[in-house]
Amino acid sequence: MSAAASNQPSAITPHQVRLPRHRLRSLAAKLHVLHRPPPQNPLPATPITVVAISDTHGTQPLLPPGDLLLHAGDLTQWGTFTEIQAQLTWLAHQPHKHKIVIAGNHDLLLDPDFRVQHPEKWKQVLKAASRGYEEEEELKTAADLDWGDILYLQNTSTALRFGNQNERIIHVYGSPLTPQYGQSAFQHPAGADVWSETIPVNTDILLTHGPPRGLLDGVKKSGCAHMAKEVARARPRLVVFGHIHVGYGKDDRVYDRVGRAYEAILGGWGGWGDLAGMAMAVILGRAVPQRWRRRHGTTTFVNAAVVEGWQEYKVKNTAVVLVI
Repeated sequence: MSAAASNQPSAITPHQVRLPRHRLRSLAAKLHVLHRPPPQNPLPATPITVVAISDTHGTQPLLPPGDLLLHAGDLTQWGTFTEIQAQLTWLAHQPHKHKIVIAGNHDLLLDPDFRVQHPEKWKQVLKAASRGYEEEEELKTAADLDWGDILYLQNTSTALRFGNQNERIIHVYGSPLTPQYGQSAFQHPAGADVWSETIPVNTDILLTHGPPRGLLDGVKKSGCAHMAKEVARARPRLVVFGHIHVGYGKDDRVYDRVGRAYEAILGGWGGWGDLAGMAMAVILGRAVPQRWRRRHGTTTFVNAAVVEGWQEYKVKNTAVVLVI
């Protein structure tokens, strides 16, 4: 070999980078594809139509009719009194029998701790949003808001009645919490477990601002893993959220033995033992006739963010309508 040849840089052989637990997650995904889901529970005798929206950021899109209207937070761009009141007035005039709202990280006025913890940020927000009316906005608090017939949930539950005889009861739990990102409302330190044992076991609908990890939470998987684990424990019929605008859509999951193990492995709290149990359940599910298998309910996940972008908010998506 010549000296010139020996000075040439050696070719770099491409190689595949494998993240921790890659093989475990890969095998779980393959088993999940092979799984034959169990029979589903039938639709209740008194079905209700749910209309879900989130992240309106001051816009007022046309909403379809329904029995229950859910707004999963980020009503506003800046979170001032004037903005929030405008959204509440719009929502209160909608024809739905029941309306429930939670806050998002943009809805600063609704967070009782935000002004105290970030006084300079609050002044900047008022100056940017109020256009000369900062003093008037400064005097307003969440207690001055007119909610009309809207129910507001903040880490709390409510029970709603539907049907001609009010025979069907739906339990809804709402929370505005999201992992820390900048200085915003209702945020907790990233990685902190604020979810364990918080969702009541009788919850039919979970309304949160942020998504669970791995479910309609964007390409960066920006959802909360602790929330995903808590949802798998509580197994509500419907989970509605927003926050990650690009995650708009709907996804159904069944939390039978395979479904629970699959979520545990993807969420990071499951291991090889869960994979073994998953494999056995897949085999049994394919061997046992459907009529002999126990029925399971479906959990439907909805990212209902209606706007795109994060500066000039424009309505891109329609409200999500479901019958449950």
